[in-house]
Amino acid sequence: MNSPETTLSTSDEVGETPIRRLAHLIDQSIYRIETALVTIAALVMTVTVTLAIVHRSFANADSLLAKKILAVSGWFGLETTPSRLDFVSSWITPLILAALVFFIGRSIYGATIRRRGHEPGKGMLTVSGFISVALMYGLLQLIMVVSSRWVCTGLVVLGCALWFQTSVRAHRVFDGVLSLILMGLGCWACTTLRPGYNWAQELSLILLAWMAFLGGSMATRAGRHIQVDALSKVVPMQFRPWTRAIGLSLATLFCAYLTYLAYIHVFGATGDFYGGEIRPATRLPAWVIILSAIVSFGLMTLRFGAMSVDAFVNRRPPSEELVH
Repeated sequence: MNSPETTLSTSDEVGETPIRRLAHLIDQSIYRIETALVTIAALVMTVTVTLAIVHRSFANADSLLAKKILAVSGWFGLETTPSRLDFVSSWITPLILAALVFFIGRSIYGATIRRRGHEPGKGMLTVSGFISVALMYGLLQLIMVVSSRWVCTGLVVLGCALWFQTSVRAHRVFDGVLSLILMGLGCWACTTLRPGYNWAQELSLILLAWMAFLGGSMATRAGRHIQVDALSKVVPMQFRPWTRAIGLSLATLFCAYLTYLAYIHVFGATGDFYGGEIRPATRLPAWVIILSAIVSFGLMTLRFGAMSVDAFVNRRPPSEELVH
């Protein structure tokens, strides 16, 4: 199947016209928004699932690791008793985890110093290991004691603040504004979370829907989406630039129609927005899931619209390159 020619004309092919500059600006802006949202969604999924696993492991009185240790000790004739299980859970398991964190932190510090061309001292390696253990202990206490909504709010603020600082230093105004917007939305979302981390799985599924729709939108930029190109192969060569422009226009209308349908589904008279349905675990509005379709198809509409204008102004035949 042929990949559609959806990229904008290069400056070598046509002059740098105002229309082309505007189309290129729209395409770049949309791509930066998509990249930021997909990256943040993947990062949030990873962090929340990790928090849920850690919280579940340490909140449960019956340590799975302790049971495994006692099972191994049973090979040597040691009997598994409640008192022995309590001892292993309270002392042996934490010591094993602390040792793992110690050597991981020590290894990371050593690798970082060696990458800079220096040889780390043994004293600093030991100190870095103990610092890693202290940080991990503090993080565990934070996860176990502090409510999940405040832990997540702190992580959102910290992450977006670092992103904003990096954007300011690099003079990227667009990224800086986007980081502040996402900080506000993230803090609002965190206020709806229940205590504990039972909501992590449901949140991951919601974010997965966003990543899927936005990924489809990003695929259109690389020309990796499906195109029915049978008509363009039978049209004479001198008319093929017009078939490309018309095809992109039809794609624009189709994406706009899907955006409209998704919008009606959410914000229509009987839409989810007015239904008041709340997701049970995250307590987020149910329409947040379908909102991903509105955003992604809306972005695709803008992208295809910009490409359509560029195709009519800078007419050229579709690419014949096969993409597997």
